[in-house]
Amino acid sequence: MPILHDIPICLTPEQVVEAQTRGQSQRTRNRSTMMADARRAIELAQTLYAPAAVYTELQVQGVEGEHVALMSSNGQVEEHVLKVGLHADLLAPATRVLVAACTIGPALEERVNQLNASGEIVAAYWLDSVGVMALGEVGEKLRRIAEEQAVERGWGVGAAIGPGTLVGWSVQGQRKLCALLPLSAIGMRLNAHYILEPHKSVSMAIGIGPGYKSQRVGSVCRFCSLADTCWRRR
Repeated sequence: MPILHDIPICLTPEQVVEAQTRGQSQRTRNRSTMMADARRAIELAQTLYAPAAVYTELQVQGVEGEHVALMSSNGQVEEHVLKVGLHADLLAPATRVLVAACTIGPALEERVNQLNASGEIVAAYWLDSVGVMALGEVGEKLRRIAEEQAVERGWGVGAAIGPGTLVGWSVQGQRKLCALLPLSAIGMRLNAHYILEPHKSVSMAIGIGPGYKSQRVGSVCRFCSLADTCWRRR
């Protein structure tokens, strides 16, 4: 099962500021100050990143209602059934599913907490924002892997989906999805509340198969349970 550690994270102050100010009027912006804050946050974050990812591929046995049956083979064939929910049909065209998890490690989150505790709220905000985007960069590496595997087979790819973000796939679904991966190998764990730790971590499933038309991993923002509050949609 592939484990990745050397994952580049390349963010610019322009990217971070744009993400955090999208949709705001120019009058509310102090761009030079924000650029300086973002630059400092990126420089600090680069000393704190510990990106890691693990992934595996499973065969799709079938999609029925809200459930997706997957088959793995690690010495012995084993079936796993995931209750994906209302939009399980997103995996209906899949022949195989890439199941993955990734993190940027605990250090950045710990520093954010320290900054908040010492009253450095602005610095904490920008560092946390950089951390969210950095996790997205690590996740992008996994999406590119799914795309490359699809291209090699002459297939397409579906959207990246995961428990707690896709409507109908509750956060409790992390238990079965993450059981398919050795999270401890990359310093991750699932706590008693089904939350991934370190908190700057994510899990995902990406369908791969001849039934998909796209060569790029898609978004399911229109189905996301966080659609009304996500800062990326501002």
